[in-house]
Amino acid sequence: MACCGGTSETGTYKAARPGCILCRIWHILTREKTPHGDPCVVIPGHIARKPDPCIYDQFLLMQLNQPVTWDNPDVAIFLNGVEQYTYNLTVDTEYDVVVTVHNASRDKPAIGTAVDIHYIEFGAGGQIKHPIKVTATDVPVWPGTSAVSVKWKTPAVPGHYCIEVELSHPNDGNPANNRGWNNTQVYAAKSPVDRSIRIFNRYPRECPPVREGGGPVLRPHRVFLGWAVIGAVAALLLHHKVSHSLPAGTRTLTLLAGGYIAFAILGLFCESIYAWIKRRSEAGRARPKRPDPIDCHLVNLTVDSYRFNDKTGKDFDPAAAFTGKAADWGATVAPSSFVFQPGEAYRDVNLHVDASDGAGPPGYFNVNVWQGGVPSGGVTVKITTGGQ
Repeated sequence: MACCGGTSETGTYKAARPGCILCRIWHILTREKTPHGDPCVVIPGHIARKPDPCIYDQFLLMQLNQPVTWDNPDVAIFLNGVEQYTYNLTVDTEYDVVVTVHNASRDKPAIGTAVDIHYIEFGAGGQIKHPIKVTATDVPVWPGTSAVSVKWKTPAVPGHYCIEVELSHPNDGNPANNRGWNNTQVYAAKSPVDRSIRIFNRYPRECPPVREGGGPVLRPHRVFLGWAVIGAVAALLLHHKVSHSLPAGTRTLTLLAGGYIAFAILGLFCESIYAWIKRRSEAGRARPKRPDPIDCHLVNLTVDSYRFNDKTGKDFDPAAAFTGKAADWGATVAPSSFVFQPGEAYRDVNLHVDASDGAGPPGYFNVNVWQGGVPSGGVTVKITTGGQ
C-alpha cells in the first residue's frame, strides 16, 4: 500500500532506512486519532460485518435522550388468536406472547439468536425475574424480522406484571440494543384518574464505588506488543551485517531477540517521557471543576404521551418515530423526585391525570424513571374516554 511504505519500480519493496522506521514507529505510537480514522488501516470483513439482533430497547433510547413508550411495539400478547390489552389479563390463564426480533445488520443474518423471556413485578426498577422461556431464532438481514411465540401462564396471584425480553448472540455487533420491556394497564376514564406506581430501589444498600480517572500513565502493552515487536522485525533488516558463520536459525533468533530487547528498552524510555510530559501539560492546563457524582439513591420521574411509530424496515422514519409528545391531558407524577432511604426496597408514587369525560381517543401516559442519573424503567398507562 503506497501510503504505508516505500515504492519500487521492480515491484518489490526496498528495505527502508532505520531512520525512517523510527520516525514511522514514533508517528504510530504518538499521533492523535482522527475522526475519520487512518486510511492505512483495513478492517477485515469478518470483523466489521457482524449480525446485530435487536429489539425496541427503552433503556438504550433513554440514554440517548429519546422519548420512549413502555407499551413495547415488539411484544404482543394473544388469547385464542386475539390480541389483548397487555396487563388487563386474567390470573392463572395461558396466553401467547409474541416477540418480534429485528436485525440491524445489512450484511450478516443473526443465526441462533437467544431470546430470554421472563416476567417481573409491574413497576420501575424491579429486579426479581421469573422465567417464561429461553429459546432461539434465526433473524435475516435488515429489514427482515423473526417472530418468536411462547406460552405464558399468568400467576395465580392477582397483580401487575411486565414482560422483559433479553437477546444475546455470540457475535453481536451491538449488544446495547438487546433489552426491551412491555408493561401497560387499561383504565376507564373518570376525571380525575389517580394511579399508584411502584418504584423499586436498584441499590437498596450502599452505592457502588465510582472509578476515578487519572492522567496518562505508562502503558506496558504499547512497549512489549508495539515497540519491542516492531524492533524485532526491524532487526531482521540487519541480517547482512551479522556474521554468516553462524547457522541461519541462530542468526535469525539472535536478531529477533536483540531487536526485541533493544526496542523494549527504548520504548520504556520514550513512553515514560511521553507520559510525564502529558501529565505535566494536563496539570498546568485549566480544567473545569468535575461535577459531583449523582447520588445513586436519587430518583427523578417524568410523564409524557409519546407513542412509538412502529413501522419497520425501509418504511421506518427515525425523525417521525422519535418525535416527543407532551402529555395529552394535564398529568403529573408526585413526587417527581425523591431519595431512597437506607434499606428502602421500593416506594409508591402517584400518577394524577385530569382525564377527559367526553368521547374521544384514549390517552397514553409514560412514566419514565431515572435512578442515579441512569434509566431505571418505566410504566405506560392507557386511559380510555367515554364511549371507548
